[in-house]
Amino acid sequence: FWLKPLRRKLCGPRTAKPPQGRTPVHAQIDAMGRMYGKGKGMASSALPYRRKPPTWVKMKPDDVCDHICKLAKKGLTPSQIGVTLRDSFGVPQVGAVTGSKILRILKTNGLAPTLPEDLYFLIKKAVSMRKHLDKNRKDKDSKFRLILVESRIHRLARYYKRDKALPATWKYVSATASALVA
Repeated sequence: FWLKPLRRKLCGPRTAKPPQGRTPVHAQIDAMGRMYGKGKGMASSALPYRRKPPTWVKMKPDDVCDHICKLAKKGLTPSQIGVTLRDSFGVPQVGAVTGSKILRILKTNGLAPTLPEDLYFLIKKAVSMRKHLDKNRKDKDSKFRLILVESRIHRLARYYKRDKALPATWKYVSATASALVA
């Protein structure tokens, strides 16, 4: 009991406000949690402020478009094409060099995938989870995760239908999903 006045003298009252002009540390770190995961991270890559290509990029926009079409004919997804261009050809941002994104270039050349890439990989994940659940019926955690993945698929499909990237009649059916990703 004799420590209370001493603590008050050293630490100040319990309802002490932070000094003016500075936000408390907990307010700076406060981040929104993920809907389908336990992370609260804010990490993301930052694009350069300048929209023009760097001076060290020597490729012409037409050459980049040709490479994109070649790689798409090989069967690469738009993100894989971007990684290949970055790592092998030294193109940091296709949008900065050509003026349009990879998927738009693929659409103008008629090489765009029928299903959007993120939706395709979610369906692929759900198919492999169902295959696992056929063998391991007692795996309750997998069943729960499958429900989460499928709800993500339905949410994305709703967005893409509204965005006209998918036909309005498109529907995810788990029984026929393996044919979509085969």
